[in-house]
Amino acid sequence: MSSKKQQNTFQGKECFSRMNFLFQASMLMAGSNKTLAAYYGELCKNIGKKAVLKIDPDVKRQLCKRCSLALQPGITADLETVSQGKRRKCSKNTQNVDENTSLKLTCQQCGFKRKYLVNSEYKFWLENKESVMETITVEQEKQKIIRSKESKTLET
Repeated sequence: MSSKKQQNTFQGKECFSRMNFLFQASMLMAGSNKTLAAYYGELCKNIGKKAVLKIDPDVKRQLCKRCSLALQPGITADLETVSQGKRRKCSKNTQNVDENTSLKLTCQQCGFKRKYLVNSEYKFWLENKESVMETITVEQEKQKIIRSKESKTLET
């Protein structure tokens, strides 16, 4: 019976919950103890690598690539805007001011710099409807388990 219960849940559920806990702990400790926050961030990344799970891009952006510190602007990271000169002459996109602006996020612990281009029209692949194959919620999983239990009781 226990093997059938495990089949109803999605793969990597325990790892995702542990990664979620470690990420939240890292964000909480970022203000008071940076080394502990970096350690929790590194553990979060390692669990995802070992279980071969994809970390959400929003979570990836909030952890430093080099030292895994939780990046919070003003607390553990410096945020500044950089406006770049026009590389090409385009008369079509002169109305969009944000096109030539980028954000630079610098980690205060290791000095690693990340640059994000500001583009309001850009969509990540994971945000497209085409990328989502199936959405699993906890309520759906509970209903499946209840249905399987009811069918077993009816059979006996």
